[in-house]
Amino acid sequence: MKNKKYLFPFLFLLLAVFGHSFYIYRFIKDGTIFTGPNDGLEQMLPFQLFLYDKWSHGEFFYDMNFGLGGDYYTDLAYYYSTSVVFYFNMVAVWWLNLLFHFKTDTIQFWAVNAFYISIFKSAAAMYFTYLYFTYLKVNRASAVLGAFLFLTSAIYFRFTLYWSFFSDVFIFLPLLLLGIEKYIQDKKKIWFIAAVALSLINNFYFAYYQMLFGVIYFVLRMIFRSESDRATRLEQWKAFLTMTLLGTGISMFSFFYGVKGFMQNDRAPYTDPMKLFNTFDQHANIFYDNYLVIVLYIALQALFTFKFYRSYFYRFFALLTIALIYLSFMPFIDSVFNGFSAPQKRWHYLLTFFSSGLIAMYIAKFRQISIQNYLYSLLPGFIIVSLSYIYIDKKVEWIWYMPVIAIIGLFILLLKNKPAQHYLYYAQIAAIMLLNWHIVKEHNLYDNYNPGIDSRAKMSYIESSVYNSGLQQEIIDSLKSKLKPGERIDWRVLEQDNTPLYQSFPGVSLYSSIFDGSLIDFYYNQLKINLKEESISRYSTFQSRSNLESLFNVRYLVRKDYQTDIPENFKLIETKGKYKIYENTLPLPVAKVTDTIFDADDLKTPIDREHAMLKGVVMNTDSDTAINPAENLLSRSTIQASGAKWQTYNESLIVNPPSGGVVITLPEDALRKYQDFYVELHAELTSAESNIQINVNGYANNRLFKSSKYRTHQDDLLYRVKPKNGKILVGMTKGAYRFKVQGIYGEDYQTLKKAERDNGIQFTESGNRMQAKLDTHQAGYLVTPIIYRDGLTARVDGKKTEVERGNYLQAVVKIPVDAKVVDFKYVPPYFYLTVLISVLSLIAAIFYLKPVQRKRKS
Repeated sequence: MKNKKYLFPFLFLLLAVFGHSFYIYRFIKDGTIFTGPNDGLEQMLPFQLFLYDKWSHGEFFYDMNFGLGGDYYTDLAYYYSTSVVFYFNMVAVWWLNLLFHFKTDTIQFWAVNAFYISIFKSAAAMYFTYLYFTYLKVNRASAVLGAFLFLTSAIYFRFTLYWSFFSDVFIFLPLLLLGIEKYIQDKKKIWFIAAVALSLINNFYFAYYQMLFGVIYFVLRMIFRSESDRATRLEQWKAFLTMTLLGTGISMFSFFYGVKGFMQNDRAPYTDPMKLFNTFDQHANIFYDNYLVIVLYIALQALFTFKFYRSYFYRFFALLTIALIYLSFMPFIDSVFNGFSAPQKRWHYLLTFFSSGLIAMYIAKFRQISIQNYLYSLLPGFIIVSLSYIYIDKKVEWIWYMPVIAIIGLFILLLKNKPAQHYLYYAQIAAIMLLNWHIVKEHNLYDNYNPGIDSRAKMSYIESSVYNSGLQQEIIDSLKSKLKPGERIDWRVLEQDNTPLYQSFPGVSLYSSIFDGSLIDFYYNQLKINLKEESISRYSTFQSRSNLESLFNVRYLVRKDYQTDIPENFKLIETKGKYKIYENTLPLPVAKVTDTIFDADDLKTPIDREHAMLKGVVMNTDSDTAINPAENLLSRSTIQASGAKWQTYNESLIVNPPSGGVVITLPEDALRKYQDFYVELHAELTSAESNIQINVNGYANNRLFKSSKYRTHQDDLLYRVKPKNGKILVGMTKGAYRFKVQGIYGEDYQTLKKAERDNGIQFTESGNRMQAKLDTHQAGYLVTPIIYRDGLTARVDGKKTEVERGNYLQAVVKIPVDAKVVDFKYVPPYFYLTVLISVLSLIAAIFYLKPVQRKRKS
């Protein structure tokens, strides 16, 4: 019996394997991976691979290959960079790798790893959930059932499949609630302090969920006290405030940067009106076919068994379940849990938790129900599920469990105080577990692995040319060997902006929900770099604008043979299979020293900003240096509607179905002088909301509908164009537009051709340390390829100097004429202070808990 405490963790590990058995079977059968083919493959796995690679090599905080460069510790705090669960995963992988030599630099490894981490994570979460339920006096068998239902629920697998860090909260929710109960009932403090600290360290986003619901739970428990409560209301207020401050302090080294990353992410606020209730269609039925959460009909039986409401915690769970069911149909609540931003249904795990707990309590007391009561309680669930089965197209296979479980329950009640009742009771628990497993299996077949994505959720997909083929990696490895430090390759597989992270090369793209707001300002406001696929969470490719490709040190460009978006001044040097490799014929040094300074406020157009960066450096400072502004050719060009009609010329346009737009005829002398043209226009759909496409001479730009959560809210757009027969064709999807051509500028690349080509500067970088060794130069500013972030420091020949922001994004340092070496180092701002706060808070927590330990010994 001494080893009994190990029995339940082992049991939960077996139950976790059983819960994942459907996924394991499919992986063995046809290579179906345990991660979503969208965000899972495009974000989750690349981030895990990237972080493990950096940290296992002792590189922390900053990397120049994280997109254009940046602080991944801060920016990926939304994902894995502060995740306690991922830390455990990395340590385990690192130790096992010493023995088994895994290929941790491949996405295939991390796709397989997803199975293991989810199984262990769900087992750990089951254990904490079990501890919580048993602390509420639920018997062990029923507590195991409740834990299993919660951790093998539809929402757990959906979270884990698509955004695996989301499901970390399944561990910390029961741990937090257990911590609250441990103090209220027994005045034990360590559980709550640990729960707060771990929740805040693990993920700042779900820490908000934890805080919000933790406060609600605490207030309800404080107002409506149970017989088992020992702490008075005043004691609770004092203790929970103190414990929360201590837990927050312990987490500061991590939590601070999660919040900082969120606050500096310059995302447009969500302003669209919300309906009071969601539309109730077939997919909104949370008892049958909801895409996210399915509440077992047995929860309805529990809700309609009023006899048990005499029990405090049964009543507590029942009323919370009712409230959460009701609130699940209100978009406003979705917005509240998303920080009063766009409505997101990510809090529904709370509904699953409390409905699972209610079922556990119901089964624990099941043998006390009268047969008449039991039969009445069956009706609501039977009616809802049966009508859903009849009237909804989707016929789920699990419906036959209803009569089986009902009959088992009836026999249990008929066989009062007989030995067979005991065995049927466990058969009932097993049947409910099987029902839940079958529901989740069906849910994932139709909602997660639906026909639209099933073919992409395969190991074979990962190894194909649409994600990461051997030929692609061969090309990239060959090009990497030719790069100088600071140089880049412009390449991504289709629209997968995190290709550089999983193919391991210095690229020019990133897909992340959080990145520094200066990047958004640079892309969308200052340079108006117009991505083919509009998204607030991505940046990439510089729109094939040759000036920007050179300014950001793109040496090589890789495209498929059908892709035509090749910047000017790039020449084809090699063809491999269906891939073409281009080299920049006008590369720039990765760093330069200049005394030519332009005031950012004096530059009015993107093309002038490009020219200023080529000639010198753009700063937020007064300067007498003036740029010769590019000529606006608009007044000398002709704009005519085609397949459309003007309501007001060059202001509002009605585009006829299926599509139409305008034809811009350029002046003859401009066509002879310039190789490329930059067209600035405003295009805003004012008719019925829909996605639109703006096609400018073959550059198909897909724009999101107005209320999309991922819209950039940028309607002032720029297109780099090569005219066809002297004309620029702007085609648009049918609809009414607020439309105006704002400017047309020609580019002959003389500024780029005259820019400095070789200055002898040697630049090197290793993780968060970079160095520039200088040749003969004038006094001025050293402009580097390092993306500026607060926390970046520099030493010029050993003497500390200020790092400034130049060219909107880059780190620049003022240097004297005799400077030889400039060393850069990045540590997140206030890092040592936050670590000190965490250490002091931990020490304070130990002293705070010490009186409790003394009391136990006496």
